[in-house]
Amino acid sequence: MKKIFTFIIVITILFTNIAYADGNIEDGLKSVLLGEYKSGEIVYNYNVDTPMEIASITKLMTYLVTMDLVSEGKVGLDDIVTVSQNASRVGGSSFNLKAGERVKLSTLLDSILIVSGNDSCVAIAEYVAGTEEKFVEMMNKKAKDIGLKTARFLNSSGLPEKDGQNMMSTRDIFKLSRYVISKYPKILNATRMINLNVETRNFNKENTNSVLRKIPELDGLKTGYTDLAGYCLVSTLPVMQSSKNTENFRLIGIIMGAKSEEQRRNKTIELLKYGIDNYEKRKIILKNQVIETIKVYGAKNENLDLLASKDYSTIVKKGANISKDVEIKKDITAPVKKGEVIGKVTIYIDNKKEEEIELIASRTVYKANVFMRIFRYLMDLIGLIGEY
Repeated sequence: MKKIFTFIIVITILFTNIAYADGNIEDGLKSVLLGEYKSGEIVYNYNVDTPMEIASITKLMTYLVTMDLVSEGKVGLDDIVTVSQNASRVGGSSFNLKAGERVKLSTLLDSILIVSGNDSCVAIAEYVAGTEEKFVEMMNKKAKDIGLKTARFLNSSGLPEKDGQNMMSTRDIFKLSRYVISKYPKILNATRMINLNVETRNFNKENTNSVLRKIPELDGLKTGYTDLAGYCLVSTLPVMQSSKNTENFRLIGIIMGAKSEEQRRNKTIELLKYGIDNYEKRKIILKNQVIETIKVYGAKNENLDLLASKDYSTIVKKGANISKDVEIKKDITAPVKKGEVIGKVTIYIDNKKEEEIELIASRTVYKANVFMRIFRYLMDLIGLIGEY
């Protein structure tokens, strides 16, 4: 609780001096997206389906392809990579690699995430695939495999090429970010680092993500910049909840095409503030929660609890109207098996249908014997006579 309280204070103090303009976060930007990591629910979006230059956000795919090879046992994080002349000559943001230098693969991966080392990308690509060209083929195949319909990779770093630049829509960047965090959550151990300090190389440089120094709880994810792309950033942040009807969640914010590093930083903070101020993750239905109790005709024990077959939590606007509509099958008679589907509950948020959940029998219901059924029939008959 103390940690949650401290986090709320930090966020409140931080955002006090940031101007918040309702509905115009996208002003001056190419694209904006804010979504919830686990569900994939998008709560704010602007121009998210247009393919655009992604600059060093590319490195999320470089990381993913490499880590897949690690998980398959084809390469190891402790492998020593010898830097080629070609890799050492790559321009832009750099890990300052020298030709012939020997560096651990894990260190190279950290460097692409923290200081956006373009030289490290090429060194990794050449090590795991033989050439950068072959590695790029793997990147494009991976993009297709995970459903990134707008992705096009020309290199492993995001640097401009004579044929253009790496491209993707913001929606696909969101999908890629969710996929990488889900499959390799330890990526956040690197992307949350304020600086990269490698004493053996006499290297110490700050993370390219300056928002880390503004929001202590921020733990990722990747910056990008080229002249055409502008200043871009995928940010991510765990949001702690204290109410018993809510649960913690993670926001992913994407800013594309800012005019300056300062605008990128301030727009990211504004976007995250919008999410924290306006949304919560509500526990709407719990698995095995009793939703309805019905009477089963012809049963030894007639009363039967109907349970929700699964959990349902979702991101909603604070103060949203949540309603439920229960439908039960007609004329339920014994016997009934435990777990049998008896009905469904439909969930509406602000009068919009969001989810249907099956309702199942909480126990097996046995048929009453003939004497009990006759007795109940007579009692019902007496009850009817008594009404006249």
